[in-house]
Amino acid sequence: MWWWPYAIAAAAVAYMATRTRDKYRVPVRQSWTLRLLNALLKPSCWLADVGICVPRVGKMLRWPLSLPALMAEAERRTKLDDWARDASFPGLYEIAVARLNETTPTPVGRLIAFDHLLRRLVTRLQVIQRAKEAPDPRFIPRAPLVVMGLPRTGTTFLHRLLALDPDNRCPETHELLDPLSERPLEKRVAYWDSKLHLMKRLVPHLEDIHELGAREAEECLLALSVDVPLLPPTFRHLVRHCVAGNEVTFPPLTRAYSLYKRQLEFLAARRGTNERWALKCPIHLPYVTDLRDAFPDARIVWTHRDPGEALPSLCSMFRTFADMGETGPVDLEAIGREQLAFWAASTDRALSVNDACCHVAYADLVRDPRAAVRQVYGAFGVTVSPAFDRAMAEYLQGVPTTRRVHAYSLSEYGLVDGDVRAAFGRYLDAVPVDL
Repeated sequence: MWWWPYAIAAAAVAYMATRTRDKYRVPVRQSWTLRLLNALLKPSCWLADVGICVPRVGKMLRWPLSLPALMAEAERRTKLDDWARDASFPGLYEIAVARLNETTPTPVGRLIAFDHLLRRLVTRLQVIQRAKEAPDPRFIPRAPLVVMGLPRTGTTFLHRLLALDPDNRCPETHELLDPLSERPLEKRVAYWDSKLHLMKRLVPHLEDIHELGAREAEECLLALSVDVPLLPPTFRHLVRHCVAGNEVTFPPLTRAYSLYKRQLEFLAARRGTNERWALKCPIHLPYVTDLRDAFPDARIVWTHRDPGEALPSLCSMFRTFADMGETGPVDLEAIGREQLAFWAASTDRALSVNDACCHVAYADLVRDPRAAVRQVYGAFGVTVSPAFDRAMAEYLQGVPTTRRVHAYSLSEYGLVDGDVRAAFGRYLDAVPVDL
């Protein structure tokens, strides 16, 4: 019986490990509107699961998702079939769909996943078809301003300030969602505003994290997603795929950036002007080499914030995406661990262009936004016009001084400051601004 103390100790360790895991497995947060809509859609889900499709929504509620079926539906809607398969497509879509099928989505989650993926596939077919035309030299993007940085480091705030410059052109949400739409502008904006308003009704805490609007300047994810699905329902699952091994792996996005450049060309051609583009997206960090291959004259702005503050804010955003479409429970520790590994490796990859960027500290941006913009423009030899300066002053006067607090903490996601600082060690040693 000499072995029984060891057996008890092993059982105790296993029990405590289970309790620790359970501590981070939390229920989803759902508004009453979302709960009601899920309840109303459940009968249609049951019917879809046995092959009976309710008109209008039945096809969208089938589960598990099938990428071949989604691609066939996109072909039916567009009457196009050239997918221009490459190193990342459809491989990364297949991974995203497989990961989604491992989850237990709510009825609304099924709708969201189907809608997001199908719209990007439809757009890919349209963009591939249009890209067969030779680039129009009048509208090829030149010397764009590109804001990048860890998520939650002020990239959106800075980008929307840059959008106030009459000499800048920022892609708007409705343009990125449907870059080749031929509908009148007013109808496009009204349609997408109604969609976004519904999303905000369903998940009210979403706008505490990221403001939404059809005519808001938006980041590059939607355009890049014609090649790789960097979308709210799938982004977290692709991150999980990247960090699954002993080392973080980053699939190539060369084609994604090439197609993004063409989409900007198409948008400029639709307006008939070719202003200086101002772009932004945190995902540029690990893909800055692909970015510079597509935009060799890009003027890169890198925003910085203490990772111990930025990371839990980011994790909170991914938890919100889970709230939107999953039944739960949500594993907060897994979110924290995966995001830490992915973004620490991302900053390491971005250090190759450290000396070629204009660096902006989040604290400086928040304290004096206009001075931060002047710093950016000065670094690239661009003048802040009086009209732009007035527009910034008026905009900042309208920004509310108080708003609902977006609450988060490292410990909530199973993280401690020491581990975060160790993971971001190379970045923290190299960053040229005070955090």
